[in-house]
Amino acid sequence: MKHLFLTSMAVALPCLFLQPTYAAVMLNGGLSHEYTVNPGGTVSGVLELKNTSNEPAEVKIYQEDVKVKADGSTEYAPGTGSHARSNANWISLGTDRVMLAPGASQTVAYTLQVPGGNVSGSYWSMLMLEPVSNKSPESQLAPAASDKPTLTIHQKVRYAVQVLTNVGNQAAANLVFDAPQVAKDSRGGRAFHVNVKNTGTRHSRPKVWLDVFSTDGNNVGKFEADTHGLYANEREAFSIALNDLQPGNYKALLAAEDNNGGQVFGSDVNLTIQ
Repeated sequence: MKHLFLTSMAVALPCLFLQPTYAAVMLNGGLSHEYTVNPGGTVSGVLELKNTSNEPAEVKIYQEDVKVKADGSTEYAPGTGSHARSNANWISLGTDRVMLAPGASQTVAYTLQVPGGNVSGSYWSMLMLEPVSNKSPESQLAPAASDKPTLTIHQKVRYAVQVLTNVGNQAAANLVFDAPQVAKDSRGGRAFHVNVKNTGTRHSRPKVWLDVFSTDGNNVGKFEADTHGLYANEREAFSIALNDLQPGNYKALLAAEDNNGGQVFGSDVNLTIQ
């Protein structure tokens, strides 16, 4: 069979047929699996897959690392064990490929074995679940070869399941504020922006807010940001909407509460709303 594969655009040709090439596979459950384990301990987890289409489906499962770059952003990295906080090499998958009949469900088990010794803090990686097109050469469901030319468009949809391991109870997050400023948000409203960096060794999902006071000390209100997870050594931008504040000068306490031990980190800031 002669194939032309496209991954990012569609081309209309009068003598070729465009065909959808993926089945509807759903992942049940959350996209984050978090465990607290002692050094040398073992935990097990499952991935629950369901084929919601009336066609057979094929799914491949593989691992990737999530690397925290120097600017605080994250990127997926092929392979495993590419950074010091990766737990990818601790994980054993029950299988790397699943075949699902129409309407069928299946669970895929995995085991995570934490090494013994001096291991502490948070470690993480991703389990990637990617449906395989039945027109792809790598598919076990590919039809028999034909001499008729075809144009196949592959639309890749994959799930990324975070596997986060917190080892022991001694490690802690440490939250540091950087570059606070008042600016317009994406909708033209006023917002307080601040970078929060986790310089500790444990993952955190901090609650970040501003307690705002007038210059004469009266409490004006509490304004909260959306919550983001912070890996160790990661920096994320948090935004707090301030549209309810009248123009003027204010004093505020910027605070972030670590979700693990409840420790609160704070800093005094001055706000000017124009």
